[in-house]
Amino acid sequence: MSDTFRTLPGLLKYVEANFRNDFALGYKKDGNWVGLSTATIGETVRSLSSGLVELGLKPGQKVGIVADPSPFWLMMDLAILGAGAVSVPMFSNISHDNLIFEIEDSGMRFLFVGSSEQYDAMKPFFGKLEKIVAMTDSGAGGSDAKVVSFQALQELGAKRLAAHPGEYLRLSEGINEQDPATLIYTSGSTGTPKGVQLTHRNLVSQIQAAAKRFPLDPAGDKILSCLPLAHVFERMVGYYYFYTGSSIYFAEEIKKVGDNLRELHPTVITMVPRLLEKVHAKFQANIEMAKGLKKTLGSKAWERAHTKVPGSKTTMMDKLFDALVYKKMREGLGGNLRIVISGSAPLDASLAAFLINIGIPIYEGYGLTEASPVIACNYPGHRKLGTVGLAFPGVEIKIADDGEILARGPNVMKGYHNKPTETAEVIDRMGWLHTGDLGIVDTENFIKITGRKKELFKTANGKYVAPVPIEQAVAGNKLVDMVMVVAEGKPFTTCLIFPDFENLKAVKQELGAEGAETAAFLDSKPAKNYVQKTLDEVNAKLNHWEQVQKFQIIKTPISIDTGELTPTMKIRRHVVMEKCRAEIDSMYRP
Repeated sequence: MSDTFRTLPGLLKYVEANFRNDFALGYKKDGNWVGLSTATIGETVRSLSSGLVELGLKPGQKVGIVADPSPFWLMMDLAILGAGAVSVPMFSNISHDNLIFEIEDSGMRFLFVGSSEQYDAMKPFFGKLEKIVAMTDSGAGGSDAKVVSFQALQELGAKRLAAHPGEYLRLSEGINEQDPATLIYTSGSTGTPKGVQLTHRNLVSQIQAAAKRFPLDPAGDKILSCLPLAHVFERMVGYYYFYTGSSIYFAEEIKKVGDNLRELHPTVITMVPRLLEKVHAKFQANIEMAKGLKKTLGSKAWERAHTKVPGSKTTMMDKLFDALVYKKMREGLGGNLRIVISGSAPLDASLAAFLINIGIPIYEGYGLTEASPVIACNYPGHRKLGTVGLAFPGVEIKIADDGEILARGPNVMKGYHNKPTETAEVIDRMGWLHTGDLGIVDTENFIKITGRKKELFKTANGKYVAPVPIEQAVAGNKLVDMVMVVAEGKPFTTCLIFPDFENLKAVKQELGAEGAETAAFLDSKPAKNYVQKTLDEVNAKLNHWEQVQKFQIIKTPISIDTGELTPTMKIRRHVVMEKCRAEIDSMYRP
């Protein structure tokens, strides 16, 4: 990769100078794919950036983004950065308390809002902001003078560019690589969001590293982007895709990714394990619905794909399965994928093996927001199942005495915004980032994750859930003694409820069920509704992904003697997970 740019505005300048792609960024409009050229993107970014300056934005100030992934998200991001400001991506489904916290903690001045639904959701918070840029005309031009439309901002910027022709260049080139580029909020161990400050150097170093691991050909590669750009994982790879000059198509919505795959036949896609699990389930359902010889052949191919060791000798039967079964599976994903990158959460090794055996080239990586985000990855020619790969170029990795994975490099964040103590806790004096994950490095330098050091769960969708505050809140219910949240690697949050047997009599009396036997009562609708009422109150204060979707009441008491509790009366999660596996599995069945 060329070292001609060291900042993200420099990335735009580099792309404009080296590519003439008429379909650099694509999106669906009125049922048709619409493409924006490299020249149009550059012109739009400069106009938007100058428009923001005209509205009063100063270098170093914060601008929020609440919008679905699209070329407009990416262009607004680059426009904010071009003005020397800092972008703050946010999810529209976070809790009101966290949304207010992020607005106030960041000192955000402006906010870019995408859809009309997102506009309506954010409207109650407009009073805390100076200017709102609306992608749609919702409210723009109305009685609220602080709202301006995307189009109006462009026009405002175009006029300023004409009046101050050298201003954008001066601002964008005046940015230092060590300056903050973005502030990304991630859940802390207490549930309070922490703002991760990433610099231009952090993100540019990742673009450089990605170029070494996953070289792309703009003449032949086509990318489908389907993950939220508010997530640093997709945002960073989006920058990289843009850098290569390849065409990027933004999926309409997550539910239509399958349609978009078959429609576009992309060669590259970034996914999270949850999406891959859905792909696997869809393949299985298709086989189960088949009949006769087709079902028999499909079932045998299915079994073979789940038992074959990837890379082992290909038999004649494997070739038959590939021609008659696996090929159709690949066609269901567009039929042209050569790179599928999985990140944001752990990928089950057996699922990865299955995908490889049917011809889907899957590569798992590992990282966290504080590392911008990639720390390690598998890549073409260097893949070992059950590991998260080798260290990303420029990243050093070592294992601490207690087994924690430590990382150091140009990708490590500047620190947590307004939290010097928390920053010092995760980045030591030697610059090592303490990831909170436990792992080992094998003899070939591949990294294997073995567990988590801190009590912070990561769902299959890559979202963090702090279990302790949820457990403490739910345990306030009179019927409940202890609670164990289940979320690590799962598609949604659930919990196990351990009853307070000493309070059972009082609760039964309260619900008019004095004569009911304990087991029957705990299974009854009144008892479950009694717990659900508390869960509803707790869920109302949580982000969408933290909210407890299902629960199971465990009728057998837990104790120190039987091994579920520590001597200090804390739940041994791994013991309970094993003993209550059937109850947990039941909450995740379709």
